[in-house]
Amino acid sequence: MAGGQDPTGNSDPWALISHGIAEKLFVVNKSDEIVPQIAESVKKVEGIVQEVELGEEPIIWEVVLKPYKFSDGTPVTADHVVSCLTELNEKNPSASSSLGKMTLTAVDDRTIRIESERPTHVMDAVLAEWVFVIYYKDDDGNFIYTGPYKVDTFADDHIDLSPNRFYDAQSLDRPLIEIKKFATGDDLAKDVETGDIDIAFHLPIDTLPELRKADGVNVKRYALGGCFDCF
Repeated sequence: MAGGQDPTGNSDPWALISHGIAEKLFVVNKSDEIVPQIAESVKKVEGIVQEVELGEEPIIWEVVLKPYKFSDGTPVTADHVVSCLTELNEKNPSASSSLGKMTLTAVDDRTIRIESERPTHVMDAVLAEWVFVIYYKDDDGNFIYTGPYKVDTFADDHIDLSPNRFYDAQSLDRPLIEIKKFATGDDLAKDVETGDIDIAFHLPIDTLPELRKADGVNVKRYALGGCFDCF
């Protein structure tokens, strides 16, 4: 579970994406293809990748945004993207690992220019990295994202989510979600067995035989940088 809503100093951007709260300019789809998400397109403005060496003039790219809104209804603009990606690049080490220092400017309301310390020939792939979530901070300092769900309550042991009504035509059909953190895997397994939760991740191996016998419980094993269990 995400430890907080601030994406600037740790791996919380990854968790916020997995919760359906945050999104990026580009994303890798289920067919392992890099596709636009908040962005509409990206193109190289100047420089030839094969001829650029470190220390020479960096390559410049332009990203065009889709018409898009944050979960409070605020339109996503180039200024928002410039602000959040600049902050991430400065504060989160993972946001400078591929490109080094990024200099971002807004060309117009929907176009961002990116100049990087290190060149890349796959800017869409870089911007699809987990760290590059798009957000803005409202007048109260809250982080506002663009995903299909918005945060209603964010506590140490649970997050209450409701549909982002500005996301798409199916927004109002999505259910409310509570993401809950359990003290132990055994506690989690007990609530699975009693049917008090709908889906659980990281169940202890020794609880699986009994869970497989429980009515209405389906256990699935899958690999994701290792083996985990869910039902």
